[in-house]
Amino acid sequence: MAEAGVAPGAVIDDAEGENLGANQEIPQQQAPGEVVVNIMNQVLIWIGFDVVANRQALRSEIAEIKDMVDLTEKVIIELQESYAKRTQNAGRMCFGLQRTKQLKATLHWVQDFARVSQVPTLKGLTQESFKAAISIAAQRADIRKKEAKDTSSVSSEASPGKLTIKSGRNGSRDSRTCCQLCLV
Repeated sequence: MAEAGVAPGAVIDDAEGENLGANQEIPQQQAPGEVVVNIMNQVLIWIGFDVVANRQALRSEIAEIKDMVDLTEKVIIELQESYAKRTQNAGRMCFGLQRTKQLKATLHWVQDFARVSQVPTLKGLTQESFKAAISIAAQRADIRKKEAKDTSSVSSEASPGKLTIKSGRNGSRDSRTCCQLCLV
């Protein structure tokens, strides 16, 4: 079913949450005029946000998958805590550990696409293959964090420390010490 005014292949918001099931594969090509599945909505379904109201609430924060490029894990945690602190009438939602981890992994998956200047796509993926892909992206992010930590600790160990200029006997600076510091 195509909607009036929607360009062929355009991604639209599906208010009813009608998307592909867990084991259905995203079609490789869409026929002209056919409505395309919203990627962000499908990702949220696949990582466990089954309730339409919860997906809509999250999509009010993260409208499209490409919006995740600039986010950090800290932002995901703050979002999760924000929803947990709300009252039931204000839209309280408990992400749970697994959904939070998978949302973070999705963040890294999207950022991996951005690193190679590509647009995230679900073409050819099922729920299982998507979860495997985000798991690999999370592992790569952990490796990058470890490498950054190791690099910073090695460089801090190699640093000679703060350079100081010692004063001479009469309180004036020793020109020989200053020259040695300049050469280093």
